[in-house]
Amino acid sequence: MSSPASAPIRYRFAEYELNVAARTLTKRGLRVKLQPIPFQALALFLERPGELITRDELQHRLWQPGTFVDFDQGLNVAIKKLRDALGEVAGSSRYIETVAGEGYRWIADVQTASAAQELESINHRPPTATDTEANGARPSPSETSQPSIRFRIPKAAAIGMFAAIVVAALWVVRMQKQYRQAAPIHSLAVLPLRNLSSDPGQDYLADGVTEELITDLAQSLPLRVVSRTSVMRYRETSEPIAQIARELGVEAIIEGAVARSGNHVAVTVQLIDAREDRHLWAQKYDREIQDLLPTEAELSQEIASQIGGTLTSQNGTTAKLRPVDPEVYELCLMGRYEWNKRTAAGLQKAIDYFQQAIQRNPNYAPAYAGLANAYIILPSYASIGWDDNYSKGAAAARRALELDDRLAEADAALGFIDLNYWGPRSRQSEQELRRAMQLNPNYATAHHWFAYYLFFAERHNEALAEMEVARQLDPLSAIINADEGNFLYAAGRNSEARTRLRKAIDLDPNLGQPHETLALLDVEEGHNGDALREARLGLALDPNNPRTRGEGGYVLAVTGHRDEARKLLESLTEQMRHGLTFPSHVALIHIGLGQHSEALDILEKSSTVGAGAHAWRQWRIFEDLKNEPRYQKLLAEALP
Repeated sequence: MSSPASAPIRYRFAEYELNVAARTLTKRGLRVKLQPIPFQALALFLERPGELITRDELQHRLWQPGTFVDFDQGLNVAIKKLRDALGEVAGSSRYIETVAGEGYRWIADVQTASAAQELESINHRPPTATDTEANGARPSPSETSQPSIRFRIPKAAAIGMFAAIVVAALWVVRMQKQYRQAAPIHSLAVLPLRNLSSDPGQDYLADGVTEELITDLAQSLPLRVVSRTSVMRYRETSEPIAQIARELGVEAIIEGAVARSGNHVAVTVQLIDAREDRHLWAQKYDREIQDLLPTEAELSQEIASQIGGTLTSQNGTTAKLRPVDPEVYELCLMGRYEWNKRTAAGLQKAIDYFQQAIQRNPNYAPAYAGLANAYIILPSYASIGWDDNYSKGAAAARRALELDDRLAEADAALGFIDLNYWGPRSRQSEQELRRAMQLNPNYATAHHWFAYYLFFAERHNEALAEMEVARQLDPLSAIINADEGNFLYAAGRNSEARTRLRKAIDLDPNLGQPHETLALLDVEEGHNGDALREARLGLALDPNNPRTRGEGGYVLAVTGHRDEARKLLESLTEQMRHGLTFPSHVALIHIGLGQHSEALDILEKSSTVGAGAHAWRQWRIFEDLKNEPRYQKLLAEALP
């Protein structure tokens, strides 16, 4: 093994130079970005050019013992990134030769320079004018034209000089690093942690850790943290970090993996400055499953410190450090996993998991908050009455707040329920939603629901501003984009509405609602053929959604397909009798059929109390009733 004095510190090949000490790769003097593991692989190849480096050796040299990682995938990705950095085209092997089934070999010419050689080059280089002047003499013209006289430095002085150069270089690198890190980070996304366990059934664990990190950082840091809905789209992505950051509109990315073996869990994470595609920090945590919750708090705190923040007990970190039954915690993770599927079956499973967690520990607040959220959105995905679900959801949310009054999800759930029952007349709804946003300024759902409160209160500009905040926090949420499109349509900003509705369709081609709003816009602008096409498409995509059926029925009626509209009206009326749809959805079809009196009858019966009592105010269609005294009375009563 070579001594430190003779170990190469620079490798030169083709147009590239690798500086091991400074950890830099340059091409014609320009920096080439290379992540740590590909960099280490390159250094190993250049250290032993022409030799076969086996995959086993690469695993031993590039990953620490005990690291939980899909090695084959990790090595393939590292080699690909290295080849990309060196400009190797697929199928060519200018630098790195693949030895099938065994490993890799470096095949290009390499020049090396050791520390001793670098020092020797300093000792033996020709003196410059500056060197001569430093010794009190100026070279004469004849001297400069003669062969150079070798200028020797005593060995001890040379060693001291070299040490000083190294120290100075390290200081410069450190100061440059500190300077680069000083650029403030204003936005962050936590990409879905990958499940590296052999069991795909452990996806819930990786998703759960991801969601906990998002919640912790969103509640505690003065920056924008993208919501879970948007980041989960990148679960299986191979897109470059820079591209993901651009799509999410963030400056920094957190990525990593979770691996479970029995009761042992390994979590690896890294923080990347996406503006420079530069790794800022990485860490690995090996824990038992019962220690996972405090590990998440520790991990959140470390990430916060890396970007200039601190988590505080005020936001709940201290509470998370309390011992929690690992089975209760796992049940809640599985409940959240099912809840995030946003399907009737998933929500029913989520309710079951949260109830099991509560049975095992009746004092665990997050289980009640999760249960509340599952109950209150279930009527939107299943043919089930809202009264009973809202009542159960409210009880669960209140119990959650009794146990821990810092849960933004519980406050937002109560605000959502009050909003649907009482509309803008509910000051309680406003207070609850505002408090949820104070507890977690990055909670997109609270901003989304608060936008509805403002809209129903005729504060349309504020509502649109709040909806824009929700979209910035969850830019890839199809429903937020669709609802913003609805608000813009209601405000008469048709062009902007179309842009947002089209974005929602791009994000979720199976979502029917934005097609129906586009159909309403087409009707209003006299494009009945386009309107009918959009309405039929929306109904085909989402045939069981009461809102889609109400809007689609209106479009069918006004475009001359009255028999189809009447069939939808009959079906929705029956659902309304059983509390399975909002009255406003039924009233829409009555207006399309020209049955204004019947529409007003329905709105009057539902105007005092009941879920969705004020939902009709988001459609310009109801302005067809503006000359009716009964409508004017309803409008006056609806205002706060």
